[in-house]
Amino acid sequence: MTDAERYRLDLQGYLVRRGALDGGEVEALLAAIDVLDLPRPGLDIGSQRFSDHLGLTRRFRDLIDHPAVLEIVREICGSTVRLDHAYGIVMSPGTSGLALHGGARPFDPAQYYLVDSGRIRTGLVAAQWALVDHAPGAGGFMCIPGSHRSAFTLPATFDRELVVEVPMAPGDVVVFSEALTHGTLPWRGQQERRTLVYKYSPGNSSYARHAWPEELLGSCTPRQRLLLQPPTVAGHQPVVP
Repeated sequence: MTDAERYRLDLQGYLVRRGALDGGEVEALLAAIDVLDLPRPGLDIGSQRFSDHLGLTRRFRDLIDHPAVLEIVREICGSTVRLDHAYGIVMSPGTSGLALHGGARPFDPAQYYLVDSGRIRTGLVAAQWALVDHAPGAGGFMCIPGSHRSAFTLPATFDRELVVEVPMAPGDVVVFSEALTHGTLPWRGQQERRTLVYKYSPGNSSYARHAWPEELLGSCTPRQRLLLQPPTVAGHQPVVP
């Protein structure tokens, strides 16, 4: 990260990198989702998510260690960073998203945020790739900037002006700490919302309980296989180049 990006991430709890994917890469990922032949998403969150897709095409796996994200998560999760879990989101126009959740309090050792000796340290960090236009007012990713540092839990009643919408263009990626209070605004876009989410942890930490299938590991590059390593005791994980 640049100094300006590092400052912004520490200040707000999230960072957007614009144009991380070009138009051809976005179209290829949209086509890969089409191949999945997903059922039409409904109102519940479960119907709006899909997983177990990384082994199906290189297009999905290429995002595991994409340079626009890898250099960030390697800095803030450490050189033994691992991909904890991944999923996709599809939302039909007019449907609601996920309510605000997360936050610095109560403290969660699996998804914390702190700065120690000038270095950002995180327990779980998400990279969400926009594959369609998230224009202002369309909905999608929302958060309360700075809440990853709050010493208090989110009160039941609070000023809704604290919540901001984060517009993104196709190919943009937002990287954010899971300690940030965040959620998904109702989708008002003209087309189906499609995003891909990859969540990373330090090498000795785990949030989701699952093991990556051998077929997926066999289709990955050597660096991707390192990123799919299971959590192990600190000091015993391989370094991700």
